[in-house]
Amino acid sequence: MTEFEGQIWTAQEEDEATLICISKRAKHKIQALNEKNRDIKLSEDKLLWQHNQHARHLQDWPLKLAELQTIVQTLHEKIDISLLWESALELNVSEMDDLADLYFGGEITPEHLLALWKALAKDRTHFKRRGKTWEPRTVEQVQELKNQRKKEHAKAQEYTLTTEWWQKLPLPSLVEDQDNSPQWPIKEEIVPFIQRLEAWLLRGDTDKWLEELLTRSATSLKITPRELAFEVLLKLGRLPPDTDRDLVIAGLKPEFSTPVLDAAQLIPPWLPAETQSITELLFSIDDEETREVDDALAIERQELLWCLTIAIADPASLIHRGDPLDKEAMRRGTTVYLPTQTVLMLPESISCERVSLSAQQIRPSIVIRAWVNDHGDLIRSQISREAIRVAQRIHYSQADELIAQGHDSTAQALQDLYRCAQQLQSRRAAAGAFNLQRPEFKITVQQGQTKLTLINKDSQSRLLVAEMMILGNYIAAHYAQIHQVPIIYRIQDPPLEPITPELITDPLGFQKIRKLLRASSLSLQPSNHSGLGLTVYTQLTSPLRRFADLVIQRQLLAHLLGQPCPYNQEELFKVLATVERTAREARAIENESKKRWFAHHLKYQWATANQPLEVIPIEPVKSGYRVEIQPWCVEALLIAPQSNPGAQNNQGIQVGKTTLAVIDKIRIKTSYIRLKVLSP
Repeated sequence: MTEFEGQIWTAQEEDEATLICISKRAKHKIQALNEKNRDIKLSEDKLLWQHNQHARHLQDWPLKLAELQTIVQTLHEKIDISLLWESALELNVSEMDDLADLYFGGEITPEHLLALWKALAKDRTHFKRRGKTWEPRTVEQVQELKNQRKKEHAKAQEYTLTTEWWQKLPLPSLVEDQDNSPQWPIKEEIVPFIQRLEAWLLRGDTDKWLEELLTRSATSLKITPRELAFEVLLKLGRLPPDTDRDLVIAGLKPEFSTPVLDAAQLIPPWLPAETQSITELLFSIDDEETREVDDALAIERQELLWCLTIAIADPASLIHRGDPLDKEAMRRGTTVYLPTQTVLMLPESISCERVSLSAQQIRPSIVIRAWVNDHGDLIRSQISREAIRVAQRIHYSQADELIAQGHDSTAQALQDLYRCAQQLQSRRAAAGAFNLQRPEFKITVQQGQTKLTLINKDSQSRLLVAEMMILGNYIAAHYAQIHQVPIIYRIQDPPLEPITPELITDPLGFQKIRKLLRASSLSLQPSNHSGLGLTVYTQLTSPLRRFADLVIQRQLLAHLLGQPCPYNQEELFKVLATVERTAREARAIENESKKRWFAHHLKYQWATANQPLEVIPIEPVKSGYRVEIQPWCVEALLIAPQSNPGAQNNQGIQVGKTTLAVIDKIRIKTSYIRLKVLSP
């Protein structure tokens, strides 16, 4: 039988010191029983002090342990660490024997040492362990630690109080459109949490614990954490009732900071050189409410060719890389168009005035000329920097009317441009491009009233402008490719299957085509863009509204002027990848806001007229059908009239076939639209 050693020691593990009973030794390793009577192995250097007691056998260890723990606990309760610290700091004592002698005096036993070690480890304030010694901290260090512990305690209390308060809130009521319950009272102890909530939502402060709390609750309510934070602050009366919900939830600020506005004011007016000629442009074509006019057009017959002139606004002439306006434009990434208001990328004095291609104003511009034949073949092109003047501004509706039945010179120019645009589109279609002509709508909000406008997808002037911009972007990309100017190309691989004309005209064509398309992406190397039917493509035609376009514009201008490009390839990709992410987020914000206000329009304006809605069922789902409301193509749920939504014919409902429905339930805050079949 193996001999049981039975020595009792204090052993160290980091800051902790515990009693062990050695059962046997093997070389430099020790096998022992810990205070839980479990076998452990440790090295000899972990041993601190041997106690006088001895366990005669395995069963004797728990008894000896209990005796020693009682002695140590009695000693531990009498220790005043702050008193010991004052003396140790004055005498610069840190060894355990010296500390024990300083505090206890007289005969020092291992039990005194263990009790003292435990008191030092528990205190964590006045002493700091270094190996097997405990050094007294300075007065300043102790005070700093006390303040830190006080803050930690207050924070823990705040978390406890906040969690209890939060769990009692009637959060589900916040997603209801008409919540008539009274404003929630604010308890004084909850104010710090509310201030953190405001800082997170309104200033963008980072708060991981708060985000986790919001996320857990928001997920169950089917809203975002920011939406939940907004609704809570509104219910607490911390936000005015007329606060723009979309702006706050999106984290957007329409106003510019004082330094940015000051920088805009300090930019000197742009003036053409005395010897510089002025290029006359015929017109710009935009929506009536557009203020950032990015482009203008002209057309001229030159022998057997059409000379198409595409003028693009030139903010790069005033805004340089690294200046305050540039940094702000990069941070914003894009202009954001919300139903309630527009959040500009650049200050109004720049984007809507000084570089906007306003009628009868001389402006700096990048001018792209394209010579095409009557079949839409691009024969040659040219890019230059010029001073231009636009003769007039035309709205899309006016342009459509002039193209259809106008007879003056402006109408003739528009008609010529439209015919060229048709040929250009046909050329791209022959190369594999496809045009889904997805219906679009605009929704504006003024004084709480919504105005819904369907954009004419067959508008001739919109096709004209779109084709001219595509042509301009292609010419810019082709120029960069030939001259090896570093830019970011927009590329897209071919779809998984060919997009046929029959598929495009299919009522469910968009849903089917979307599954076949490969995602477009950014590339430093030129490559095909299958969706547009082009061999190369970039974007620079909206530099007042998209920072990425401004960056590409700078690269091309630098080459045209014989200057070094402001961005190398690595910088270019880094900048544009960041801006693209911001732009995607902005598009998501626009779409979410648009659908929410569409739901508002249906609930408070359409429903009051008691009119049915035309819907196209897309696919059966658990509780009915996923449908698109026509002609706006907004998705909604059509509840099944029978218990079998998957059936091919439920009261005449067929996937892909138009049916009539009426509103059953709308929850605006979550953009939830539920419809039911119109009763015969």
